[in-house]
Amino acid sequence: MKEHQKLVAEGSPLLPLILTVIGILVLGLVFVESYLEMTGQPFTFLDIAHNYGLFTGYKVSTQPNRGIWHLTGWIGSACFVIMMIYSMRKHFKFMQNVGSIRYWLDIHMFLGIVGTLLVTAHSTYKFGGIVALSYWSAVVVAVSGFLGRYLYVQIPRSISGQELKMDEINEIMDDITLEIDKFAKGQYDVQHYFERIAGPKLERRSATRGSVGERELGMFDALWALFTTDIRSMITMYGIWRSLKANRQIPPHVQNRVFKLIREKGRLVRSIQFLEASHKLLHYWHVFHKPFAIIMFIIMFLHIGVYYVFRI
Repeated sequence: MKEHQKLVAEGSPLLPLILTVIGILVLGLVFVESYLEMTGQPFTFLDIAHNYGLFTGYKVSTQPNRGIWHLTGWIGSACFVIMMIYSMRKHFKFMQNVGSIRYWLDIHMFLGIVGTLLVTAHSTYKFGGIVALSYWSAVVVAVSGFLGRYLYVQIPRSISGQELKMDEINEIMDDITLEIDKFAKGQYDVQHYFERIAGPKLERRSATRGSVGERELGMFDALWALFTTDIRSMITMYGIWRSLKANRQIPPHVQNRVFKLIREKGRLVRSIQFLEASHKLLHYWHVFHKPFAIIMFIIMFLHIGVYYVFRI
């Protein structure tokens, strides 16, 4: 089908799962070691590593520029730098066909979160001076990144990350509708499942208009409307999935395909209904997000430079 060629698919959950497992294991080890060293416990993982001849150049320390905390600072800073390749992937044409934008976004967020937490360990929980401004900016960037990702994926995009035009979205919707009609007219009674999904409102709702008459909606009202619509949609989808699985007359492969079509149509319906609202909210998010990222990088590089010049 054409929509699979054009749309950024939800993607396999395998990559986010792998990144989550890696992050939990690595950060868990780092913060347990941090607790052991900061509280002066008689044994640490670093002591165990020393017994096997590993990391012998790193001693137990409670100072940011000593021991493995110096190393976590470097790795955290490297995560921040590497994660910016995602921005290059979005803006440089020669990179726009290198992998799905969804996977790049997942890796970007992973590096941002891991980098922030590694820098937290590097600080040994001493937040003072101008460097603290860089640290708290990193925290704001990492936390706000979740909202940014949510808003970014609301807008239908191609695999390369290019935003789809309205006629392309409508074409994909037509393709989905055609396949839905084939299933609905087939030998299996699935029509009522598709009827539970509202048809697309092809008129594009204004970013400042709500679902109640022509009342103006502010930024937070629009975001709340987007959240609540998604929550209601997830509840509806869960009910459809349970109902499909309970119908023993429909083979599993048909159940899976029908549900996938319903989910794709529902996602496009929401995208069309909130397209302008999503654009406006994403613009506001960038206005908020970018200054903190710039502050974080400027002070981070100044901090590294001062360390090497004055060794403090």
